[in-house]
Amino acid sequence: MERVFLDANILVSAALKPDSGIAGLWRLKGVRLIASPYVLAEARRNVHSPEAADRLESFIADLAVLPSEPADFPLDEDPGLPDKDLPVLLAAIVAHADYLLTGDLSHFSTCMGRAIQGVTTLLPGDYLRSRR
Repeated sequence: MERVFLDANILVSAALKPDSGIAGLWRLKGVRLIASPYVLAEARRNVHSPEAADRLESFIADLAVLPSEPADFPLDEDPGLPDKDLPVLLAAIVAHADYLLTGDLSHFSTCMGRAIQGVTTLLPGDYLRSRR
């Protein structure tokens, strides 16, 4: 089973556009979707309408959520991430994720398509295309 860690922007996009391709992640067979408390808090801060907030909670209910944030630890290579995004990658590594999905090209561009300590960062569309 593939383990796929989701960044907050993926959760927000799914909640705001439940008929989008991103929401299709929850229908994939053989995939375990994962997040961390840090990611969930960020997603909840960025969803404002009651309807979208309800959808977000529905999506969250189907995730495996880490029980806590991992302690900071050194990486084999510098991923070039800002301090606010490093916890996302660290959590994906601790969760033994195969993939980290994010739409944040401005911060994760140096990680895209690369495996960092076993976790490959991809755009959600690239991941979904690879599953076809």
